[in-house]
Amino acid sequence: MKFIRYETRFKAGEILANFVYDKNKTLGKLTINESDQFFCLAIPNGGVPVVEGFCSKLNINYDILIVRKIKIPYNTEAGFGSVATDGTILINEPLLYRLNLSHKAINDSIELTKQEINERLKFYKRELILEKFYEEHIHNKYIFLLDDGLASGFTMLAAISMVRKYQPKKVLIAVPTAPLRTVTLIREKADDVYCPNIREVLWFAVADAYKNWYDVPESEVLEILNNSKYYVKNIQE
Repeated sequence: MKFIRYETRFKAGEILANFVYDKNKTLGKLTINESDQFFCLAIPNGGVPVVEGFCSKLNINYDILIVRKIKIPYNTEAGFGSVATDGTILINEPLLYRLNLSHKAINDSIELTKQEINERLKFYKRELILEKFYEEHIHNKYIFLLDDGLASGFTMLAAISMVRKYQPKKVLIAVPTAPLRTVTLIREKADDVYCPNIREVLWFAVADAYKNWYDVPESEVLEILNNSKYYVKNIQE
């Protein structure tokens, strides 16, 4: 069956929700009947319109989970690891070994990444201590992690690593598109992966799954969050 590209990220989220329901009807019915047993975390910016569409179908609440790559000092377009919202660090050890960076260069890059995350948290008014919030919303619950697609998957691995710290019942990855090699990698760390468009290709681009692809601006993210019924706006310290 030929894959029809998604009209928008929001529509992709709706299709993704239906895909989860059809693939695992027991889980799907549970989301409808016991939605408080579920929580979603979306990686901005592209994951936010996806999660909004997803949650509008399954009636689940969500929050954003900021993950940033740890940039290589002399090639900032590339990274040797990732840092998640709560400071969880995941290092690409084989790559780091080949880079032969000094301890100071490594630590400086990690600290710079943490600063970037803190700036994003302030921007989204999420600068409070989040540990209590995560314990309440993640512990012993089914957690969906969403983005608009996976490429290498390393960012999602960092997100999984963070979420596991709070002892969820299950970690479920839901993305509209991904290459087979990345899905295989993610399945080793997650309890299940839901992806309607898994592509077995050498060269992969998330953009290819969408009719109208663009970098989601922060203004659009803020508009979605401010108007959402499902985004958890208030965090208690």
